[in-house]
Amino acid sequence: MSALPAPPASSASSASSAHETALHRFRNPDPWHAPAAYWFWHRLPDGDTIRDQVRQMHDAGIRSFQVQARLSYPIEGYLDDDYLAACRTAVETAAGLGMIVGIYDDYNWQTGHAAGRAVTGHDELRERHLFWVRIPAGAGEGSLSGIRSATENLGPAAMDWHYEGGVVAWADWRVEYAVVVEAVGAAQTVDVEAVEGGQGTAAERPELVDRVDGAAEGCRVRLAEPVPDGAEAIVFVSARCATSRLVNPVDPVAVDRFIEAGYQPFADALGDFFGSTVAYMFFDQPHAVYYDWAERTGDLRSAMPFHESLAVSIRERWGGRTPQVLAAVLDGDDPERLSLRAQFYEHFSGYAMETFLGKLRAWSHAHGLRQSGHEVLGHVGGWALDTAFANWDLRVNFGLDHFGVDGYRDLTAVDAQDALVQLSPVFGDSVARHHGRGGTMVEQYFVTPPEGGTPWSGHWGLTLQELRTTAINHHLQGMRQMIFHGFYQTHGHGDDHDSLRNPRFDFPPGINFEPWFAEHHPRFALESARLSEFLEPVSPQSDVAVLYPLRTVWTAGQLGEQASAVGDWARALTESRVGFHLVDERDLDAATVAEGAVWFGDRRYRALVLPAVTTLRSAGSLRRLRRLTESGVRVLAGGATPTVYQEGPQTAAEDWADLAPAVEMFHAVPEEAVLRGLAARRGRTEPTLRVPAGSPVRWRGGPDTAGGFRFACFTEAEGTVELLLPDGPWHIEEWEAADGTVRTLGAAGNPVALRLEQNALRLLRVRRDAGPASGRADATEDSGAAAGHGTPEWSAPEWSAPAALESGWRLEVAEDSYEEAGARRDIAVTCGWERQGLPAFAGTADYVRQIDLDTPVPLELTLPDVAGAVAVSVNGLRVAERAWAPYRVTIPADTLRPGGNELRVRVAPSAANRYYSGTGLRAEPEPCGLLAPPLLRHALQTPNPGASPDGSGSGTRSSSITER
Repeated sequence: MSALPAPPASSASSASSAHETALHRFRNPDPWHAPAAYWFWHRLPDGDTIRDQVRQMHDAGIRSFQVQARLSYPIEGYLDDDYLAACRTAVETAAGLGMIVGIYDDYNWQTGHAAGRAVTGHDELRERHLFWVRIPAGAGEGSLSGIRSATENLGPAAMDWHYEGGVVAWADWRVEYAVVVEAVGAAQTVDVEAVEGGQGTAAERPELVDRVDGAAEGCRVRLAEPVPDGAEAIVFVSARCATSRLVNPVDPVAVDRFIEAGYQPFADALGDFFGSTVAYMFFDQPHAVYYDWAERTGDLRSAMPFHESLAVSIRERWGGRTPQVLAAVLDGDDPERLSLRAQFYEHFSGYAMETFLGKLRAWSHAHGLRQSGHEVLGHVGGWALDTAFANWDLRVNFGLDHFGVDGYRDLTAVDAQDALVQLSPVFGDSVARHHGRGGTMVEQYFVTPPEGGTPWSGHWGLTLQELRTTAINHHLQGMRQMIFHGFYQTHGHGDDHDSLRNPRFDFPPGINFEPWFAEHHPRFALESARLSEFLEPVSPQSDVAVLYPLRTVWTAGQLGEQASAVGDWARALTESRVGFHLVDERDLDAATVAEGAVWFGDRRYRALVLPAVTTLRSAGSLRRLRRLTESGVRVLAGGATPTVYQEGPQTAAEDWADLAPAVEMFHAVPEEAVLRGLAARRGRTEPTLRVPAGSPVRWRGGPDTAGGFRFACFTEAEGTVELLLPDGPWHIEEWEAADGTVRTLGAAGNPVALRLEQNALRLLRVRRDAGPASGRADATEDSGAAAGHGTPEWSAPEWSAPAALESGWRLEVAEDSYEEAGARRDIAVTCGWERQGLPAFAGTADYVRQIDLDTPVPLELTLPDVAGAVAVSVNGLRVAERAWAPYRVTIPADTLRPGGNELRVRVAPSAANRYYSGTGLRAEPEPCGLLAPPLLRHALQTPNPGASPDGSGSGTRSSSITER
């Protein structure tokens, strides 16, 4: 790519208009970019509660929500008249505040049951599954027993949610297919035939199986005659779960009934708000339950949702080869069988998506709503594709075809677990870009407890620093909006620790019951929204495409080598600060190649990674890979290599051997230097950032839609980053997410070195300097400021050595605290108050101390170690708030007076010690309050008399601090 010229005169007006619009959006973020929340309803709220809590969300910077009735909400009350009336009150309140609302489309979670309303009176629509019974040579019967629901892992409350009476019972057993396969040792040959001569299937030849004796817990299959020597019979049987509240997701009639029972009531109650305040429908993990059983063997590890219409589509697709295909789904590792297995999952996932998601989307669009939601993600909470749900075979849930699922959405959404950098946001952004969009919603929840905790006890110890860091990291990976899970209606009760049923331990924390929420969350929310708006028009500088190995997942299962290989490459690229997206094999079909790069639409990549890819669609895919290598695109492969084509002659191994010399092969992910070499050297062609080796800075950036370049960089520890610029002149602006100001930075050399202090977020916009910038009426010219933080020289006075304020502190508990209200006691600042007689107190409290001054001068207060968010006041005047490190505050001279001054540090910790006290769910109390003595220093002189940062207009002054 050649160096970018200055915009032509004809485009200056449009660029200026786009810039003005971008500035306005940055300063005034809309609800689509501000944080959202699941609003957990634990009981029917009255009107005052609804209006009060919607206002709480709005005032805290949460500008959209989805009502979610949780397990503690009476299931029989879901979608009744009172529930819908309460929802209408919530929507009316949101409309008056300019908020938007999404409709969470089911009770608790897992779209597809409408709290059982969909199947009540319609037993035939309950979920039906396909099982299989193997009968060895010489035997005439086989059994299926010990069926286990995956819901059991969630405990009794979840069983009551999924099943009437909390028990699993099966009915309506029937034979669907019967096949006989020849056995060679433990393996099966490719010769598969239907019983009695290979004509048709058991469904078409019912006499092949004598009978099926079905029961609530399983069945026994009896054959008309024993299985021949050297063979085994596989009888596929289906059954309906007679107690399940879920509809059959592959039954078109059942899906229609779910929409009638679960969607239409919202239209009847809220339809006049559809397309305005009510903006979208949101599905959550739509799937049937996963079932395993004692006699199950084979590659597929779960029963499969099944229906007659699916069976018809299978017969239409394969006709007489249907038994061969079904046998290949279960067994075999030769290319021919694996090819059939991939074909089957492609067919199954396409059918399931169109039957279920297609109907949901059609209803939403017909009612003027966008469609959003997310499926089950095996990579949630980590990098590998098998990080989560390893006991479920997710291929029976839309085939793990995440790119395909996104085709049924208008707004991409994923979920993310715990406060970790993980694959979900970048994967969500990747599938959105595949469909011509960009950015993803991220539903953020917490499951994994800290050391000493127990599963499902959640994270009441969440700090705002932790949440902020998580949100920024997600934004840098492609998140548009965080949906916090969740905003609680109530904080539950303390007399039982029942996971999910007691709201207190239903995916905590309830963010609004954190002591820091009301006062400190608004600043975080606005910063997050502005960061999202800043990044919205950016096309990220991503140089590497990682092929999502969908067909390898279909043939090898979600636990195969490719699962860890994808995670290893994604994590290593992220840690090396090399931008990447996941791409689909379907992208290759329409790819173009130019100037040593492959283009997928408007996305440009210099390298393509194949992470343990063993199965491709056809020989055409390898031909396209060859074209990439011949055009200068680097193709890298790690681990296993292609041996199977889903379609066509099985020449993949030979074709790959012919291509391999042009591919860079790795047994494991290469070292950082190799990965960094995949990134384009853009410094001479377009602005970019460079992170020096060892720097902890993470960033995202690239060209924007207004003709400039934007970069967001963040670090949890102090770090540096360099802004590289082609030959100039260039105009550099820093956009402050905290307050919405934009100022001009004077570049000092090229590259421009930028220093970031701990937890700093810096946003830069760079453009060709073509004269005075529009939209900069409030910009401040800060010559030479880029190397620091764009801060005027007068804000860095000379300071005295810090003095540790170790003694003289007392703790005053806020009057509105739930216990210890108004209490006062002496307190040490060398450890938290949980170690000083308050192990269960987690409310807001003030540390108070007197400071004597000879003469008022600016002071700097640093809190080296604090557990909580803080607000600092002096002599009754609020000075500053800090909710993340560094906890450093400048106290202006005009808030001080000669003699005694009251210093007050209000600490709002997490709620952990309140809610875990006495439960045994934590090994010990979590730290609260000041954990080390505060440090105070005073200004020795104030440069630039008349322009001091405290506004006093003083010149050089000094003072001394007297201990009390």
